[in-house]
Amino acid sequence: MAKNTQSIFERFPQLKEIPAEKFPKHIFIIPDGNGRWAKAKNQFVTFGHTKGFEVVEQLLEDLSQLQYISVVTFWGFACDNWKRSAEEIKGLMFIFTHMLKKTFYKIQKRKGKFIHIGRKDRFPKELVNVLQESEEKTKINTGQIVCAALDFGGEDQNIRVIEKARKLSADIPTTPELLWQLRDGQGLVTSADLLIRTSGEKRTSDIGWLNGSSTELYFIDKLFPDVTTEDIVDAIVDFSKRERRFGGRK
Repeated sequence: MAKNTQSIFERFPQLKEIPAEKFPKHIFIIPDGNGRWAKAKNQFVTFGHTKGFEVVEQLLEDLSQLQYISVVTFWGFACDNWKRSAEEIKGLMFIFTHMLKKTFYKIQKRKGKFIHIGRKDRFPKELVNVLQESEEKTKINTGQIVCAALDFGGEDQNIRVIEKARKLSADIPTTPELLWQLRDGQGLVTSADLLIRTSGEKRTSDIGWLNGSSTELYFIDKLFPDVTTEDIVDAIVDFSKRERRFGGRK
């Protein structure tokens, strides 16, 4: 049997040894290094982003087989990324629009749910339509959630939460549940259990509440277009061996 037709458990039998409760419920991936990968090959940066999206598709296909993982999030475009060149941004908007269309159908086929976190008001209309249609057509699905963080930043999110809160009645009690409802994702996308960053950078950047009080960090030295499912499996196995005390003491 060809390798790419085998299930993720057949290719990585070590996953079978992980107890259900030891899997991360939410994996957040910062796919860093597309531009450097393209530059090393004397290609335009958009070539690196296109290759990176192909990696995303493969990872989503494989990770969808791990039923214990409820949410998989990719940070595709930060609020700070608007500082990049107009040419790169235009290329990214094109890639997001056309690749998300392709990805949406695969998510829908798997009965997954698509959620976008971040702003929509600064995107081209065609991309906004794709994001809204993907969310609307998968909202009743009960499978794994695929979350795209696009034009997302922790500071920007906090500002938008405050703006929403100002419109609420003073009689509404301030609770953690209310805070989650005001955040993007309406409480369905909680803080990550496992945060993975590629390219060798050892920072989380401005991801705000997605890097929660109990988020475990894992760094991969490869540039994102060179990342494989095996690298992510290694991260999951490493996570399963960690002792998480959630502020308590064993």
